Amino acid sequence: MGARLLVAILMNKFIKSCCIILHKMGYKLLNIKALYYSIILRRCGSNFKLWGPCFIKNPERIDLGNNVSINDGVYLNGLGGIVIGDDVSISAGAIIVSTMIDPVCFRHKKIHLSKKITVGNNVQIGAGAKILGGISIGNNVIVGAGSVVTKNIEDNVIVTGNPARILRKLEL
Repeated sequence: MGARLLVAILMNKFIKSCCIILHKMGYKLLNIKALYYSIILRRCGSNFKLWGPCFIKNPERIDLGNNVSINDGVYLNGLGGIVIGDDVSISAGAIIVSTMIDPVCFRHKKIHLSKKITVGNNVQIGAGAKILGGISIGNNVIVGAGSVVTKNIEDNVIVTGNPARILRKLEL
């Protein structure tokens, strides 16, 4: 009985060690994926980080600055162009889409409009936030979780809600 218990404990530790190694390998794969994206993006600054699986469509039209981090489940569609500045963090589940259906032609044809999105420096885009085509976000901005950005955002503010509105100015 004692030998079986010892074997079970050792097997449990071995399995746990193997799982930890596999977990760490997942982060190595993310580093490889970040390297891949840094090659195919139009421009990618230094210290680009991926912290989970994400989807980047039309990467050849996306510019990333230095120290950009992208978390789990982020979706970027760069068809109309996306420019992201330095020191930007995009939280889990955020969506940045630079293309949309033209509402003028909606009844007759589904024509897409592509409009550039610009994100300034030192910006935090909260979990599940959505940024639509043609939007410009200033420097030193926090976009609250779940916010839908439908209008340009000035510098040094926190915005929240749907549609996103200024919650308050940031003291810098």
